[in-house]
Amino acid sequence: MTKNHADKRAARTYARAHTLPYRQALASVRAAHADRKSLLPFAERLLIEAVEGCGIRHWARVDEWDGLGRAVITDVGGERFVVGVDTVLPTLRDHLDDHPGLKPNDIDSYFADEALQLLLFGGVIYRLELHRGMGLTA
Repeated sequence: MTKNHADKRAARTYARAHTLPYRQALASVRAAHADRKSLLPFAERLLIEAVEGCGIRHWARVDEWDGLGRAVITDVGGERFVVGVDTVLPTLRDHLDDHPGLKPNDIDSYFADEALQLLLFGGVIYRLELHRGMGLTA
């Protein structure tokens, strides 16, 4: 299978999954290949915020962390997950498609928590309540 064929096949799948026109999906797939290096700072930042920014600490224990690109976590139910830079790239790509002006430092622990839950569980199942002055809860 040639690279061109693989890109087209991936684009068809991506288009169906995200209800996009084929040409737009093909452009996204090719951009994802071309700019993987440009996405690495975002993916690394997401993992750092999730682990060190305590984004996931309310629902998971961090068993191993290399400080940049790979973590082994155990959720409150006892299930272990290995999360790496390559693991978070698809979720991150979708988010960056929706927010094109985002910079790596704009990723916070709250987003990192939700992104990992979406990736691992298919949705946000553990919600951390944020208290913002005057007793308001977000």
